[in-house]
Amino acid sequence: MLDIAIKNVFRQKARSFLTLLGIALGIGLILALGSIGEGLNQQISQQFGNVGGVIDVRDASEPSVGISQDAIDELESWPEIESVVPVGTYRITRGFRGGFGGGGFGLFGRAALSSQIQFTGINPDDQDYLIGENIDASDGRELDTNDDGSTVVLLGYTTGQNQNLNVGDEIEYVQNQNSTTDSYYFEVIGILEETGDSSIDGAAYVPLKTMQELTDDDRINNLKVKVTDISMVENETQKINDLIEDVRANSPLAIVRQIESTLGTIQLAVYGIGAVSIIVGGLGVMNTMIMSVMERRREIGIMKAIGATTTMILTQVLQESAFLSLLGGIVGLVMGALSIDLIIQYSTFRPVLSPSLIGIALGFSLFLGMGAGLYPAWSASQLDPIEVLRYE
Repeated sequence: MLDIAIKNVFRQKARSFLTLLGIALGIGLILALGSIGEGLNQQISQQFGNVGGVIDVRDASEPSVGISQDAIDELESWPEIESVVPVGTYRITRGFRGGFGGGGFGLFGRAALSSQIQFTGINPDDQDYLIGENIDASDGRELDTNDDGSTVVLLGYTTGQNQNLNVGDEIEYVQNQNSTTDSYYFEVIGILEETGDSSIDGAAYVPLKTMQELTDDDRINNLKVKVTDISMVENETQKINDLIEDVRANSPLAIVRQIESTLGTIQLAVYGIGAVSIIVGGLGVMNTMIMSVMERRREIGIMKAIGATTTMILTQVLQESAFLSLLGGIVGLVMGALSIDLIIQYSTFRPVLSPSLIGIALGFSLFLGMGAGLYPAWSASQLDPIEVLRYE
């Protein structure tokens, strides 16, 4: 019966084509919009997923004396805390010719305009907590334990581009201290791959021990505290503020959740738009099948007169409807994939066409065809062969 159903679908080629096109447009729209939503979700996860479970702890003492080692040891002893990473920040101006006194950056006169650079001092063993285990250097290498005390720097992708720096270049650090001026040259040992996270792409990582020795300042003013479970972040943030003196703790988790909530609303609206398009396509299937049944009343009457059962007629019409809708879904899948490819080619955004999204689209297409064909199939199966043949 399936071969008969397929032949019946293509009896009226123009009408079937228009119906198929309506379904394809709806399915293609769902795939394109859904993949954009998935891409946004993935982008948010990449940019904020690592920081969501990290608490930022800063020195709040007046005058500033730094975060004590006792406070760091206490935090490390809490079972809910996975790691405590000390971080130092050193913001200095690059100038026209090698940098300004008091801590300037220069690149042997290559900087045409003054600009701000921030060195982030970290222990090399802790860089995976800040950068991520899956982020590699696209050129050169990352920091390692042997770099402690060395004047080396690992640049984020954007910093390397904006400052016109390559592996092997040197950045001059000029320090005025005790009426003397000392210059130190930091060799660029690596440039990280582009991550899309501005906090990483715009960074410049140096060994913390090196900066503490050069500045003769061992104070720790900033800690990155990673918890074992992201659900504990808010409680642990409040606990740090309550129990550890002279520090201020906060977490970006609230911002991340707000972004995720907004993204969820956008995705819901996207799927709503696609659903409306699919419903319109379903009405087209129903109209096509009703017209097909009306045109084939005599044929259906003869089939019933020679022994076709009500179930057989019902099944055949449902098969026609399902085949038409499924074929439209496949065409819509191709259209959706092509539209996603165009977005990737002509923009920096990367939609994500997941297997689950494909399965939902095709499944919905088949369900739609069955649902839209149910009434025409039932109507056809209830035809009285004697009345039909007498009328015809």
